[in-house]
Amino acid sequence: MTEETRTALKNYDALIRSRGLDDVELDWDTDTLVLAHGGVVIDELCRPGFTDAT
Repeated sequence: MTEETRTALKNYDALIRSRGLDDVELDWDTDTLVLAHGGVVIDELCRPGFTDAT
């Protein structure tokens, strides 16, 4: 597993644990990570420091 993949999984896991499944969604058609009332590009999951987990 690459370090980028590991970072993305850690960030996604941290978001799910802190916000819950109802407030985190991956929209594959638009490459968006939907967070409650907003969103960011999915690539942000690969960024170290995006959550406290990385």
